[in-house]
Amino acid sequence: MQDLWRQYSAKNESSKKAKYDNQWFGGEGRRDPKELESKHPLFGEKPNAGDCVFFNGSNAEGFYFTLGIAQRPENVMNLFFIVRIGELGTFVSKSLHHNTNVKSVSSDSRHKTECGFDVFCVEPMRRWRLKFSGSLVPNQDDFVDTSSPGPCEVPVSVAGEVEASFDFEWTNFGDYFDFDLDISPEAIARSFASETWTRAVFDRLKKAHQIHYEQYGFLEGIISIGDRSFENIRLTSMRDHTITSYRSWNDLRRYVMIFCHLEDGTCVHTSLISMPEVVFSELELGYIVTPEKKKIAVDKIDLRLADLGEDKKFPRKFAYSFSAGGKKFEVKVRVLERSTFRMGLQQNSFLHENMCVFTVNGLRGWGFVECEYRISPY
Repeated sequence: MQDLWRQYSAKNESSKKAKYDNQWFGGEGRRDPKELESKHPLFGEKPNAGDCVFFNGSNAEGFYFTLGIAQRPENVMNLFFIVRIGELGTFVSKSLHHNTNVKSVSSDSRHKTECGFDVFCVEPMRRWRLKFSGSLVPNQDDFVDTSSPGPCEVPVSVAGEVEASFDFEWTNFGDYFDFDLDISPEAIARSFASETWTRAVFDRLKKAHQIHYEQYGFLEGIISIGDRSFENIRLTSMRDHTITSYRSWNDLRRYVMIFCHLEDGTCVHTSLISMPEVVFSELELGYIVTPEKKKIAVDKIDLRLADLGEDKKFPRKFAYSFSAGGKKFEVKVRVLERSTFRMGLQQNSFLHENMCVFTVNGLRGWGFVECEYRISPY
């Protein structure tokens, strides 16, 4: 009996590993939401594997919330957390300014860190829970050295460490957007057409494939910082989940990802991504979610990375346009505040998490512009 159980366990583990290795790449249409929303095992021989979740949120009152938490091998968690409360200021995870690789707490179902973050799915594609109890420090954007890779020295002048906690529930607004199945054929064709096609290019593309899906919704809950407590917070939020046997920040030369929600309920994501050593010199993609919860892929973005902060000096104001569902959207962006930090297992990239206000076709909006730069080689 024990031999039969061992054979079953080995076969089951082999099946899981095979599915994980090929990332369910093609052929089967929609994947099982329950399986997608699970936390996935990281097999030891895949040093760049990852199970990564991300949440942002904002509202018209000037509240901004960003949490990225990615399980990596060897009990490492890529972590960044930023919260901006208009009347109080902006606070970040304690390690943000010197090293975003922190220790995880072992769990088959939760993204959990020793420094107090705990994120888990309650109901697939409908409800998640985000909790924290620990220390935060004030945002100090200009303290981060972005000129050389590796962890930064801890800034000796960082002061104001405070005890903090939060408890949020995320609930969905409509269906999720699967980047394997829902992306615009026009947008992906345009990105492919600018590249030289070879067998090696397509082999690299398959190797670098990741399951990635996003979903708009709402974050509701409470946060306490020091002796101040804020209740009944409600933010419009975008979350994503990436499942991959290979994720290396070193492959990303740079990107700009723009997320916002408008006063009429429309939600927007547009992105430009450059990873020339893999395949795409510039990949454009995105989608909108209408107030009626209809998702529409973005067909074209009238903006080039070369024209937006190519010198690693990202502007505080810019404008662009995009097309989706036969309609053109004119966008103006103004950065209120940013937080800068390094990312990746080698800490060879830096990110600006820009908290922004928007105007889209005359409607007010709120959200984020996240831009990444590879430090070396650029």
